Amino acid sequence: MESTDATLSATVQPTIDPRALTPPTAQAQRVANLWVIATVAVALLLGWGLMAVVTGRTASYQDAHVAFHYPATWVVDQDDLGNPMVRNPQSATKLFNDRVLVIQGEMPRGGLPGGSPLNQAATAWTLNRSKVLSTFRNLTSQDGLTVAGQPAIRVDYAYVADPASALGRPGIPVVVRGSDYLLAVGEKLLVISGQGDAQHWDAFQPQLQRIIDSVTTPEEGS
Repeated sequence: MESTDATLSATVQPTIDPRALTPPTAQAQRVANLWVIATVAVALLLGWGLMAVVTGRTASYQDAHVAFHYPATWVVDQDDLGNPMVRNPQSATKLFNDRVLVIQGEMPRGGLPGGSPLNQAATAWTLNRSKVLSTFRNLTSQDGLTVAGQPAIRVDYAYVADPASALGRPGIPVVVRGSDYLLAVGEKLLVISGQGDAQHWDAFQPQLQRIIDSVTTPEEGS
């Protein structure tokens, strides 16, 4: 009976591998750490790659006068005047999203003899902006540009927007930076206007430039 109890006791006693009680060597610890670092690095690379694919996807805007590509995460909308625009709902400033508007105007029919119609249009456009935008400041104008194969002028400016007030609730006004690209498409003035919070303008500007670089017009293919 005692023999049977001893055998049963030996059977149920756990067997401990002495190696489990031995701390890992320095080399084994270094190998384990390297595996952890490698695993984290691969995970980060996969995450960055996925983010690049998602953020690199584009959608297309097109009407009778202009077409361009914009980030696929943006949405199509209209401003208060009914001008079509695309905007980034994930902008740093939620009340005033980064946006690109398409505005149609008229080319001037008269002006100073020998004056460029596009330069005259830019002067008239800047004057109109100063009337309709609050605390408008014309920062600079640059001519000699090319957009969609057409001569273009860029007007850079700033103004104050109060989107919270328009929604009927108190809020802090937003200083907006803008760059309007003006070009003639046939007898029409086409304005592609990029606007964003002045505090985050440096981050928005490269996106705006990529959109401008993708612009095509009917005149470009004629």
